[in-house]
Amino acid sequence: MYIAPDKAQLLAAHRLDNFDSVWDYQGEWFEPPNQRRGGWSGVNRVALPEANATDYAVFLKRQQNHQRRTGRHPIAGVPTFLREFSMLLYLQTQAVPAPKPVFFAKRKVNSDQQAILMTEALTNYLPLNQVTEQMFANGMPSQKTQRVLIDAVAIMVRKLHVAGVQHRALYPKHIFVRLNADKPADVAVIDLEKSRITFWDFYRTYIDLAALNRHAVFWSRTKRLYFFKQYLGVKRLNRWHKFLCRLIYKRSQRGSTCA
Repeated sequence: MYIAPDKAQLLAAHRLDNFDSVWDYQGEWFEPPNQRRGGWSGVNRVALPEANATDYAVFLKRQQNHQRRTGRHPIAGVPTFLREFSMLLYLQTQAVPAPKPVFFAKRKVNSDQQAILMTEALTNYLPLNQVTEQMFANGMPSQKTQRVLIDAVAIMVRKLHVAGVQHRALYPKHIFVRLNADKPADVAVIDLEKSRITFWDFYRTYIDLAALNRHAVFWSRTKRLYFFKQYLGVKRLNRWHKFLCRLIYKRSQRGSTCA
């Protein structure tokens, strides 16, 4: 079992510091539980009042019989939350913005595999798809407004890939953004259940950027190309960059903008 050291007292005060009490928590589902293959997974948003009268918000995720096979566990698999928890701890060591893990535990009851993952809520953040929709709601935003957001997202994705992590589901809804009036936007990545560490730089870029491009809306070809340059950290694309860009756009079925 894992409890974030700086939150142990708070969880104990709310009797959420052991598996049984957290597993038995009763509250409204943040979204309908996911039922599949004889198992289920659900999420609650929980506000924990602190001594200073503010609420510390967390997302409480519980699952039963949601496993993913691994090399070490090719038959029974391991809870997907274990993979996500391990990745969140790793990203902390790499300074990649992501939710802070607060509590994790797993157990087996008879033949059922149960797991709990509690993470700190990203307060005042919104998914990239919502931020983009709001930004374009009243027409075309300014070049500066667009570039501030693109720069911040590109930097975060580059940090993720430099850390050797392939997200494998890098959609706008899994990138959370907090816009700031007088400084760069804050960007974090969520939902890392499918992520893994890979040693092939090309594959991380190719798969993740194709997924992001395929699900991004509103952005012009020029801004998509600008994102690619910011991600690479270059002002001009060389032949290899152009080739990679074409592959990405072909996979995302949006055509090449890298001529």
